[in-house]
Amino acid sequence: MKKYYYAYGDRYKEVHSKGLLWFSEEPTPELLTWIEFYQIPIGEEICEIGCGEGRDAIFISKKGYRITGIDVSEAAISKCKERSQKNKDDINWVVGDALSINDTINKKFKWIYSIATLHMLVDDIDRAQFLKSLYDMLDSKAKLLLVIMGDGKTDKKTDISNAFKLQERIHAPTGFKMMVAGTSYRGVDWDYHKQELIKAGFKIEKELDTFNMEYGNCMTVYLSRK
Repeated sequence: MKKYYYAYGDRYKEVHSKGLLWFSEEPTPELLTWIEFYQIPIGEEICEIGCGEGRDAIFISKKGYRITGIDVSEAAISKCKERSQKNKDDINWVVGDALSINDTINKKFKWIYSIATLHMLVDDIDRAQFLKSLYDMLDSKAKLLLVIMGDGKTDKKTDISNAFKLQERIHAPTGFKMMVAGTSYRGVDWDYHKQELIKAGFKIEKELDTFNMEYGNCMTVYLSRK
């Protein structure tokens, strides 16, 4: 049986069949702040885990960064390739499961970010495996940006058995109502989140409560290897 977080692939297929993107084309502000905070030099290679339809990867590629974008959804990566070919962006798009990404790319990166991916993982074992995969991809002096939905106070999780069931959702960019896969979500408090990061081996360099128009309240952390 497919993993519950693969349900996003079904959602992408449905939305793309209508000639739409599920997400907006505006870059995630937390990513731009992270790049500025570390003054990442133009030309550096940055890897995105859970790139979705490619909005962030495409945006920072245009700024002069070399990008590898990875997502578990073949539909998402297909759309990324379509968009980047149209814009003539040179981005390395890869289909890969974030829980075992080293089986797909045997490479370490100096800069990695993952936005709105970890909160899709409900089971503790999946969350731990995801964080281990990220950790293993970092070189010795690397930095990682991790942004997840949540206010840092509320613990909440969906029933993963409903992940693939259709539900009515509002398509934010257009306001259209459509039936799409429900996907999955888990919100955790800051104590839990920091403990899972430390257990995975990360050093927490900065932690922030942030807000953006795409995901609402978010927990944002700047990480490195211990």
